[in-house]
Parts: sequence; C-alpha cells; structure tokens
Amino acid sequence: MKKFILLFSLISILSFFTSCSAGYVSDEPTYIETARPINPNPSYIWIEGDWRWNNRTRAYYRQNGRWDKPQSRSYNQGHWDNTPRGHKWVRGNRR
Repeated sequence: MKKFILLFSLISILSFFTSCSAGYVSDEPTYIETARPINPNPSYIWIEGDWRWNNRTRAYYRQNGRWDKPQSRSYNQGHWDNTPRGHKWVRGNRR
C-alpha cells in the first residue's frame, strides 16, 4: 500500500509540473496583423501583441497590442525561441 501511495504521489507531482509550464509547438502560429488604435497620449508607447499559452487547449493564442505608459527606459519585444523540443514563446520585458 505504501508503494502505491508513493507512486501515486510521484505521478501527481510530475503531472502538476508538466501541466503548468508553457508549451512547445512544432510550428510557430501565423502572425496576425491588427490595426493599431490612435495613440491616447503622446507620451505613451506601443507594446506589440503577445502570445499566451492556454493549458486547457494546449495551444497558444494571440493577445492584442496596446498603448502603455513607459515604466522603464526600454522594452524588449517578445520572440519565438527555437529549441530541440520545438518553438516556445519568450515574453517581452521591460528594463
């Protein structure tokens, strides 16, 4: 019985950690171009859209770009990282 509980616990932990991580895909999703709305304020900068991982559908979906107040000196745009496991989206960040 102890072996069964230990095995069940290990499987549960492994499935939890694999389901929480962002996925890898064999092909990058196609780029979707959207119209950029009018700048609400001259001091705002445009942040390009981002790709988000959905654990339920096991696929990436596109999040639209937006105007935002600069909170740092620069912004690195997100990009696709090609790894041996497949393509993975690396989110943009502020510096």
